[in-house]
Amino acid sequence: MRRLSEKLTGYVISAGAVSEELYAVYQYGFQIGLEMLCCFVVCLSISIYLHMILEFIVFTVIFMLLRTYAGGVHLDSFSACFLCSVVVQTVSLVVSSRYQFPMTDAWVIILAISILIWRLAPVESISRELDREEKAHCKKVTMKIIIGILAFAGFCTVCNMVEMVSLVALTALIVFISQCIGVVKYSVNKRLMEK
Repeated sequence: MRRLSEKLTGYVISAGAVSEELYAVYQYGFQIGLEMLCCFVVCLSISIYLHMILEFIVFTVIFMLLRTYAGGVHLDSFSACFLCSVVVQTVSLVVSSRYQFPMTDAWVIILAISILIWRLAPVESISRELDREEKAHCKKVTMKIIIGILAFAGFCTVCNMVEMVSLVALTALIVFISQCIGVVKYSVNKRLMEK
């Protein structure tokens, strides 16, 4: 992915679309974009195989929105991140297809976990520490996302879509677990750097 992103960045610079001073920014952006696209295509293919495209869309949108602003664990290599993402998403879809939380339990999970996600947000990583303004912005956006998720879960409840409400609860739970692991990893890495 790095080599491909370097070639894309070189092409964009040689075409005159961006200046050479922005090489590192564009190279990193292309690399992250390519890695996300690769993971997305594999997960979408698995969801098509499982006949769970709608569930894939709901999981992916909620997961990506929350992870972007609330944070979570960041792994140290693309291969580890790719493998973890594909496994988590596939297991989530399979679990969701075989088991649904009862509506009341799903709502208890959604409400409790939403509060916990907001309280932990944003989870930092050692490679991307945030200043006070960035933290405040992430926390504010996280709250808006949570309100949107609650509205979506409310709509699904009114439509008696128990499986979707259950999937929302499961997705929120997974994001919270990722946040907890991220907090621990950040603390450990911070201590190691201070030694």
